[in-house]
Amino acid sequence: MSRRHVAFAELYSTKIRAKLRSLRDDEGLLDLRAELLTAALLLTEKSFSVEYETNNAHSQRWPDFTVTFKTHTQFNVEVRRIRSMELEDEDAGATVVKLMSVLCDKVGQMPPSFINLLWMHAEGDFAEADLVAATLTLRQLAERKDEAFFVQRKFKSATDFLKQYQQLSAIVIEQTDARTLWLNPLARHKVVPALVSAIGRIAKL
Repeated sequence: MSRRHVAFAELYSTKIRAKLRSLRDDEGLLDLRAELLTAALLLTEKSFSVEYETNNAHSQRWPDFTVTFKTHTQFNVEVRRIRSMELEDEDAGATVVKLMSVLCDKVGQMPPSFINLLWMHAEGDFAEADLVAATLTLRQLAERKDEAFFVQRKFKSATDFLKQYQQLSAIVIEQTDARTLWLNPLARHKVVPALVSAIGRIAKL
């Protein structure tokens, strides 16, 4: 364990212990493990400074991590573990629907005026094509003004979804033997090329 990892663990030890005490089941433990693994991955890149849940005072849900790149570019990282049971269905269409649900849940945590990343830890087989299909389907539904679909998912309207979706800059798919970065073409705040390169340098643990 590097000095950076030790320093992070010491700084947020109270928060981590509190999270451990509040866990209700093994699934919650695995979710917390995914969060801490993401922190460990980010800390392998020396150009990143990582803060853990430092914006909980905001009225809206906030991403898990705020990261500063080279002392001047801030971005947020929200973590979501894609459980193996969510990927067990052999029907690719069902997987796409599940990913659409995940995206609808998570875009609401992406604050405006920031680069925002969703870091997905996939426990099972995860095809990038399924993620692309999910994002494209959501975009098409919003552009067709399928109000009922988005209202059922707690958005005010299709336009409200698009506004929040544009706050999602990119998605990282973390798998045991691979990492994929998907860039949102509709993002208001793009992941700059230097940051793309830095994410590409992150070591596998």
